[in-house]
Amino acid sequence: MRNSLSSSDSAGPGIVLKEGREGPVRRRHHPWVYSQAVERVDDLDAPGGLLPVRSADGSVIGWGHYSPGSLIAVRMVAFSAEKPPEDWVEQRIRTAWSLRNRLGLDTDSYRIVNAEGDYLPGLVIDLYADTAVVCPHTRSVEAGLDRIAEFLCAEQPGLRVFVRRDEHFARVEKLSIASGYVRGDGDGATVIKEGNVSLKVDFAHGQKTGYYLDQRANRTLIAKSCVGKTLLNLFSYTGAVALRAAAAGAVKVTSVDSSRSALELGEGSVSLSPGLRGDTFEWVQADVFSYLESPSRCDVVVADPPPFARRRVERDGALKGYLSLFQQCLRVLSPGGLAFLFSCSGVVDRPTFQQVVGEAALRSGRTARLLSELHADVDHPVAASHPEGEYLKGWMVHVQ
Repeated sequence: MRNSLSSSDSAGPGIVLKEGREGPVRRRHHPWVYSQAVERVDDLDAPGGLLPVRSADGSVIGWGHYSPGSLIAVRMVAFSAEKPPEDWVEQRIRTAWSLRNRLGLDTDSYRIVNAEGDYLPGLVIDLYADTAVVCPHTRSVEAGLDRIAEFLCAEQPGLRVFVRRDEHFARVEKLSIASGYVRGDGDGATVIKEGNVSLKVDFAHGQKTGYYLDQRANRTLIAKSCVGKTLLNLFSYTGAVALRAAAAGAVKVTSVDSSRSALELGEGSVSLSPGLRGDTFEWVQADVFSYLESPSRCDVVVADPPPFARRRVERDGALKGYLSLFQQCLRVLSPGGLAFLFSCSGVVDRPTFQQVVGEAALRSGRTARLLSELHADVDHPVAASHPEGEYLKGWMVHVQ
């Protein structure tokens, strides 16, 4: 298993690109090679192995993992003719983890590895207090899970390691491993700390790896804006925004989500933080769009919906959905209110998202100002050569 991520001879033919298609890799060090750019793969053991990537003239321009069933056929891990060292995976995890430890995050839970953002394509690792949740997106990463778990436990003795299967990538990459512990054991959940609250995270059954770590900094900003105010928390999931706002001094917090289990998890977390009062919270199981047909006024509204579009063909429909949602959010605010509006649809870029927010403000009939552009927190880095790695976009909006 030790060599499963780097098992190819540099003398082998490897992955050969079509003539004229090596530019993004050679000049920009872009980590993705699309299937239409690949001329051929001359290696029977290509799936799961680290292979040389060659231009049409045969010269090695880098090394990558081959995914035969994916639109992204090759994920690059190096951009030189020299093969990465045997411990390149461990080196990069260690570097990524060291960076997080320097960031001074007010939490015991954060993203250790953010795939291409940490030069480890196909790998996401989230730390939740005493448990590392590893999410493989490719066969290459899946083949090296034992190696990854061994390294994590060596770096932090006593750490539990849970593998979380992502059904989308499992289908595309034909992954075989099921979710479960590969080091240690437990019930698939743990309690984390963020700011001055504690929350239960269900990484076995929850969304993504169990929690939205990317919104941590935005939750802090929202909480500071809620002192003495009422908050409407839409698409609330397990209520992290609600708990942070209540701890900061919000007088009433209404959380709306279609998932009863998510709301129950949030409601259960209230008792984990001394000082939070149950009567501050209202938990509403409902479709958000239906709820917004007759809402009460509030001082702050947060809308962080699931992706409205995962593919480009869904983009136009997603934009209409965001426009409708954000209009209703701005209309529900009291004069002087604040809206925190988000999109995690990767196919919607920042300029387009800003246009949608601006158009929603016009159609809402409110006088609005865009105060601050919002991003994922700093433990979700984006490689300069891979702008596609940025997916979370947001705006803080003030209305009269």
